[in-house]
Amino acid sequence: MIATAFGCVALLCVVSWPFFGDYRTVVKIQSAGAAAFALYFLMLGSPTAAIACLISCSQLVISASVRDRYVVKRLYGATLILLAFLSVVTWHGIPSALAFAGSSLGSLARLQTSTTRMKGIFLAGAPFWLAHNLMVGALFALGTDLVSLASNLANLVKFLVRRGVSARASTLIASIT
Repeated sequence: MIATAFGCVALLCVVSWPFFGDYRTVVKIQSAGAAAFALYFLMLGSPTAAIACLISCSQLVISASVRDRYVVKRLYGATLILLAFLSVVTWHGIPSALAFAGSSLGSLARLQTSTTRMKGIFLAGAPFWLAHNLMVGALFALGTDLVSLASNLANLVKFLVRRGVSARASTLIASIT
């Protein structure tokens, strides 16, 4: 029952943050979602995923509060080392490996300055989280995976179509002149 409540809160945060324009508000909502997912995964018996969510939460706070990109990269590196260490400590077989891989790719995605690259890397990490969440029976996390996959894929397709159209238009204009 309590796990369900944390799962609902986490899913609500994931679905609602895109509707806010203020960066600090978005980071607060995303952090609350990551913290709720940490408790959700802990209650489902997936401590590596719980740790991964707490590290995601810390990375969001780092991104929001540290302006020096060099420092941000170093702090993210430190969180990845911590994630690797804690993944070993909380090891539960394949689910731990999947959570570690998905979280590592998520960390790399959050470091990107290009939203297109960020979405692409999040998409690369999605299968790891999908497999993890199926294995541990994390239904609310699966809902989040589906929302994230659909929105990132749709945005990337939209970007690629726009880019293709503008490239064709530039070629056409160049051939006319």
